Amino acid sequence: MRERLLVVDGNSLMHRAFHALPLLDHDGVYTNAVHGFLMMLLKAVEDHAPRYAAVAFDEKKPTFRHEIYPEYKAGRKATPPELVSQFALIREILAGMGLGVLSSPGWEADDILGTLAKKCPGADLEAILLTGDRDALQLVSDTSRVLFTRKGITDTLLFTPALVKEIYGVFPEQITDLKGLMGDSSDNIPGVPGVGEKTAVKLLGEYHDLESVLAAADTIPGKLGEKIRANADLARFSKKLATIRPEAPVAFDLENWRTDRMAGAAALLDRYQLRGVRDRVLKVSGGAPVVPEEPAEDLPPAREVTRQEELAAFIKEISGEAAVYITPEKGSVACGDRCVTFVFDDSLLSSGITFDGAMEALGELFARRGVITHDIKGLWHRLEDRAPHPECLWDTMLAQYLLDPLAKGYALSRFAREDAAGILKLRREQRAALEKAGMMEVMTRIEMPLARVLYEMETAGFRVDTKALEELGAQWSAMAEQLKEKVYDLAGTRGFNLNSPQQLSRVLFEEMGLPHGKKTASGAYTTDADTLEKLQDDYPVAGALLEYRQVVKLNSTYVDALIRKTDREGRIHTVFDQTGTATGRISSSEPNLQNIPVRTAMGREIRRAFIPSPGWVLCDADYSQIELRVLAHLSGDEGMTDAFRRGQDIHARTASEVYGVPMDQVDPGMRRSAKAVNFGLVYGLSEFGLARNIGISRWEAHDFIRRYFERYPGVKRYMDEAIRRGYDEGSTQTALGRRRALPELKSSNGNTRSFGERVAMNAPVQGTAADIIKLAMILVSGEMKKRRLRARLILQVHDELLIECPPEELREVTDLLRDCMEKAYPLRVPLVAEVHTGESWYDTK
Repeated sequence: MRERLLVVDGNSLMHRAFHALPLLDHDGVYTNAVHGFLMMLLKAVEDHAPRYAAVAFDEKKPTFRHEIYPEYKAGRKATPPELVSQFALIREILAGMGLGVLSSPGWEADDILGTLAKKCPGADLEAILLTGDRDALQLVSDTSRVLFTRKGITDTLLFTPALVKEIYGVFPEQITDLKGLMGDSSDNIPGVPGVGEKTAVKLLGEYHDLESVLAAADTIPGKLGEKIRANADLARFSKKLATIRPEAPVAFDLENWRTDRMAGAAALLDRYQLRGVRDRVLKVSGGAPVVPEEPAEDLPPAREVTRQEELAAFIKEISGEAAVYITPEKGSVACGDRCVTFVFDDSLLSSGITFDGAMEALGELFARRGVITHDIKGLWHRLEDRAPHPECLWDTMLAQYLLDPLAKGYALSRFAREDAAGILKLRREQRAALEKAGMMEVMTRIEMPLARVLYEMETAGFRVDTKALEELGAQWSAMAEQLKEKVYDLAGTRGFNLNSPQQLSRVLFEEMGLPHGKKTASGAYTTDADTLEKLQDDYPVAGALLEYRQVVKLNSTYVDALIRKTDREGRIHTVFDQTGTATGRISSSEPNLQNIPVRTAMGREIRRAFIPSPGWVLCDADYSQIELRVLAHLSGDEGMTDAFRRGQDIHARTASEVYGVPMDQVDPGMRRSAKAVNFGLVYGLSEFGLARNIGISRWEAHDFIRRYFERYPGVKRYMDEAIRRGYDEGSTQTALGRRRALPELKSSNGNTRSFGERVAMNAPVQGTAADIIKLAMILVSGEMKKRRLRARLILQVHDELLIECPPEELREVTDLLRDCMEKAYPLRVPLVAEVHTGESWYDTK
């Protein structure tokens, strides 16, 4: 008996489920269509026992049918927004279930169904096509059946060729001829005017196919013959529109579509309170999440190999999951209860293993299976072009980071025996811990796929105009000299070193008599920025010093450093660190491209030097107020949620609410105050801080915050609940499940506890925003690869993504970037990405 592949028309089932079930929501996220879809999918799996399953979706972009007939499907009602929001969620859940999720720009789901059905005979498979679209009946054959949805979500009918003929009066291969004659009002396919279904079936019964009907038109009596003769081209065109093209450019990746792995989505289904679906998933897939067989409890003893032939022989013997660990000096490979280690020896007098020799031997392993390792991104960089880049099955460094994001470092030696055998044991412990903490999805859906994206971004780098940097550096050097002279003139003395805190302190506070602050450990009064900022309004020398320091810092920290980091091709290759922050944000170093100033005109000038490849353009997208949107999602506050759903200016809306005036009467000062509170409260902004930031009294700040919480009670509830949960659970988590421990709340120090309370409030907001941008990066990168675009993602800065692309791809990349960012994760308010293009990074802002 042949194995079966279940292929689902995702759009068809989502629409049927949405209209068949009442609206259900979990924390503002609608789930009725998702619920119904999964129940239909699981029933099909139970009834027909497919070994593999994949789901096909339409893309938003027009198809080749729209290109030849713009009126195709015209007149259909717009998809309700309550349903639109569920498509990203169902894709997320299907991916967690380990099923195929397929779509391709320009192609409909029907075409993908036909493409996969066409491939099944060669793979010795039978296809079951689950859909509610009659067009799919043309795909019914001896190796392909259509499981047709009828009433509700439980009534289905399995079509064989004989049943198609029995019910519709034509064979499957005649369905497109039928549509050519009678048309299809649901798709706005015209057909022959005046020819209905009965007439079309009768004609095909007599003449068999459309061409034969058209050829016999002269012998068909009366007006029917006239209509057919007059509309022959229209009939052929209608048939063309209705014909499924089984050539969609989608993968046929059966081993990644196995139905026995569906339990992997159990935690995600729990999160959206789809517990009935979860229980059925567990039942259908065997009762529990599938966990790969783990190695024995004891670590295998490490055997040292000294010749490449021994290493190659060991690798050929490997039949299960393998762990590798390679450092600049040595390497090790472990599988099951065996482990070998080797030392690289590049001496000409040695017959030992060289790095390139080891890569030659390991290449066979890497080409045929994924690996378990510590720091997969680092491994890929070390391999360069010496060997195939293996797929990452597990990265113990990333897993350890998720389990302890507050750790000072993630060297393997801190957690396990420093070889591949230690990695195998550590992986087993980490899996159990992540499952218990509910973070397996963060590991497998975000962090591990992101490692590949970051590696490719690091490899690509960002082109820099070094000549422009040198010119900017020369300007700033001259400016620094001018400011130095200005400081000397204002101080009334010369010869002291402006970069020496002790000499500067003596001149400012002893000789000039300026008001001073605290003393430093050296005994001199502090000359830090806070002190100088307080003095600058009354003492111009302080302002000149601040300007001097800014120019010198910009020149040395950015211009000089960036020029040094530029490679022969004129590109800078920053390093993106996945494990550098407790909130989940990505950091950048060597150099830090995320820290280039943007709030000052001088700092922004540096961005002019960042340019695309010759002849290309830059495409930049920023999330609009993502952290406030996340706050609205997490808090569920009605006022804040309503503002974002309406597309209102959230700061003007807040000012209107708090000051009690219509939005069109909100002045800039009111909006500025509202903005300070919107962004500040969840980060622990105090009455004192608000008063200082916007220049009001402390009493006025107290009253403003009181009125704010009266208008946005959901935000207040969220803040209080976050703190309470932090004390109860000792940790906080993002919407996707990323956790951050809160040891600060156990401190006996009041200031430390206050800091912990602020973290309890803001870590879920920051962390969720970080998770969303990571998901967006994975989506953007994957979509560009799927479309085989030359454009590439080159930089991420907090909530901003930057792509360089050839001009002919710009429109597609712009739409792709916006679409992927806005559908990265379903919130109860819309995500909005603002996209700009330009000839430099500066121009995109």
